[in-house]
Amino acid sequence: MNGIEVTRQILRAQPAVKIVVFSGDAARALVDEALEAGACGYIWKLSAVEELIRALEIVITGKLYRSPEVSTDILEDYRKSLIEETNPAKPLISEREKQLLRLVSEGRRNKEIALQLAIKPKSVEAYRSRLMKKLGCSSTAELVRYAIREGIAVP
Repeated sequence: MNGIEVTRQILRAQPAVKIVVFSGDAARALVDEALEAGACGYIWKLSAVEELIRALEIVITGKLYRSPEVSTDILEDYRKSLIEETNPAKPLISEREKQLLRLVSEGRRNKEIALQLAIKPKSVEAYRSRLMKKLGCSSTAELVRYAIREGIAVP
């Protein structure tokens, strides 16, 4: 039986017990699993004795504790999520959609775009509608602004 399963069993029998996992594995998934099982702390086995004492003191007061070595991966994941939030992934736009954006930005009508792209005007409408949805645009003006901002069309 591993430490996480022992943690679960102890806490089922004695929910008030405070458990600190002492492990040689600082993998994020294992730390998450231990905390989910109810552990109050997670200490890396190579930590100094002073850190173990500090962890026990903190856990006894009702707080959670993780060794700095364990926290590094968690902080890295957190930082990545912050960066992804501030730089959301741009939707992928096909070459055909870029062509459509350029022509719309030039002020061309659906019939003109259809002739230029050798498709039916109804297809142009469908392309435009899907593109607006994909890019989160609610008007042709927003499509044009997007095309200019992304360098697809020249102002």
